[in-house]
Amino acid sequence: MFKRILSALSGKKSSTSTPVSSAHADAPPPQPDEGELITVYDSYGREMQITRNEWRNNVFLPNLREKWNSADELYSLIISGLNDGFVADLIPAAAQLVEIDSNPERSHVIQGIVLLENGQLDAAENALRTGMAKVGATGTLLTNLAKVFSERGEQALADETLWHAIQADPNQENGLLWWAALQRERGGEAGYLEALRTVAALPGSWRAPLWLARHCLEQKDVESARGFYTQVLTAGTFDGSALMMISGDLGNNGQIPLIIELVEPVYDERKHDPMAGINLLRAYQELGQAAAGEALLARLYALGFAPIKSQLDQFAQAFQQMHKQDAQGVPVDPESLQFATLALSQPIWHYGLRNADWFFAQKPEGASQIGFFALSKSTDGAERAESQREDELGRFSRAIPLYLAEAVHYWSDHVGTCYIQIVEGGGPVLSGGEADGQALFDIVPPTMKSFITGEIGCSGEGDLAQWQLSLSLWDCATRTRQTTESGSATKAGIGALVLDLEQRLLARIGLKRETPVDSFYLHPTAEALPVYLTELGQAFMLTLLANGRMPKSAMWGERAMLDWPLNMALHWPTVEVAKLMYISGLGKAHDYQSDVLAEYKERSLQWLRELEQAGNPASRLAPLIWKVFGMQAELHAYLRNLPDDTSAAHKAWLERVSE
Repeated sequence: MFKRILSALSGKKSSTSTPVSSAHADAPPPQPDEGELITVYDSYGREMQITRNEWRNNVFLPNLREKWNSADELYSLIISGLNDGFVADLIPAAAQLVEIDSNPERSHVIQGIVLLENGQLDAAENALRTGMAKVGATGTLLTNLAKVFSERGEQALADETLWHAIQADPNQENGLLWWAALQRERGGEAGYLEALRTVAALPGSWRAPLWLARHCLEQKDVESARGFYTQVLTAGTFDGSALMMISGDLGNNGQIPLIIELVEPVYDERKHDPMAGINLLRAYQELGQAAAGEALLARLYALGFAPIKSQLDQFAQAFQQMHKQDAQGVPVDPESLQFATLALSQPIWHYGLRNADWFFAQKPEGASQIGFFALSKSTDGAERAESQREDELGRFSRAIPLYLAEAVHYWSDHVGTCYIQIVEGGGPVLSGGEADGQALFDIVPPTMKSFITGEIGCSGEGDLAQWQLSLSLWDCATRTRQTTESGSATKAGIGALVLDLEQRLLARIGLKRETPVDSFYLHPTAEALPVYLTELGQAFMLTLLANGRMPKSAMWGERAMLDWPLNMALHWPTVEVAKLMYISGLGKAHDYQSDVLAEYKERSLQWLRELEQAGNPASRLAPLIWKVFGMQAELHAYLRNLPDDTSAAHKAWLERVSE
């Protein structure tokens, strides 16, 4: 489940070093602190820290045993163990890699390094020479053989072998940087630069020019640096790490536009270091190019690379903020718009689950209804009608009545129905001024016992902004306003305010239950409620998309909408509703044919496996997840093996899922 970062994720200048950070056998380096905290990422991209000892015993060594017969995975784990200082654990694994690896150069190099790190110099030399006998004297094998000679104190032989290594492969990073460092020790900066120029003149050399370009940038000689970069990029023979170095060096030296000019045309996220993509995103952000940044974001998200997901999320938010700042309300003529009112008789996260009535308890036929109308915006005067992106006030104007309708559904014997007005093909409407309750009596259904209207307003900005809420309860039998409940709070207190108004209204409505309709339902806390309300508002927007009531082009922040309930579920593992919200969002994304849905497959299946192992009730909705991700074999196998006691409602749901 854990994925360790194996290299520094930055474009900053790194110090030159030998290929292996080993020491002489008679002067061993200090042993790593087993209690040291290291950073790891889980399969959802969440960063966490555990001690080195926990990592070794609970993750690294079990993984080593599990991947014992997979050459590629065993090789990666040995590299991880070397980086983490677990060298004593790696001798048997390196020997096993030599036995199973179809790439003898790789396996003999890694065996030589492991033996060298453990102070077994003769055995390391033998491993490397055995590799040369199989594949020839390659640059990597020769560089590590030079390291053996250096560890023995045979410096002249080490120098000669290292130069042969560079001639064999001038782009082998460890060999090049070691050679350049040696020449700097002996000849100062002039010796270092001459060494790089000498290697740059070798046929096929491209890494040395990158280091020369870095030197030029540090000397403010941008044109010379550009010349080196153009030479390398035009030849097209560089490896996946080159663009990370180019973009990082340009960024560190303030040459942001050159990152776009030079790196963007050649960057391929499937071949090149993802950190080059991060540097490109940073350049787009710096230059205010949100559209180009979001296009690259989509490509990087599709990699499913957990260690960069949190960074991608931050860029997504930054680009959305750019759009928000650039967006201006567009005046519209209300007479030209086609309005509709949606009646939502279930909690908003029930939608998208293909009417899973077998999973949820049902209200009795003919149960009385309590209606909730979307809140109006408090105004001081006339406002023009305009089209604009959804903001927090607009989202809360719908999320609060959606939540209150949900509360009625779960904590009373009434049916809670929420009414939200939309513009067909445009999105939800935010009206100004208090709604006329008298005008609503003639349009609500006969089973409506009461309904609630209200206003919401916000003054000030940021955490000190003051939110005002006012809710009116109307009695349909007497056609009168029964009560108005109101209050105000800062953003930090809005959860407590809504919960207080909820309890006041439920007390007036009556038929309150002591236990929820579905036993898994938990009452949100005041601290969690703002997060919960945001999800309800986003779930409503996804519902509009899934039902063709607004175009995909009108949506922004799609990944944030899909991620939100999963993050809730991971943060609050006992909150079952968050799990259902996530599955509901996947179902809606499938319905509106989301372009980003495929990115969620691996993490969703990992999450589903965890639910199944825990025996969580939400895992019973697995057929819908399989359907969403096109896993027909799994779905059909499930259908063929249904238990005999499967209910008719459950079978009908499976038919809907299978369609």
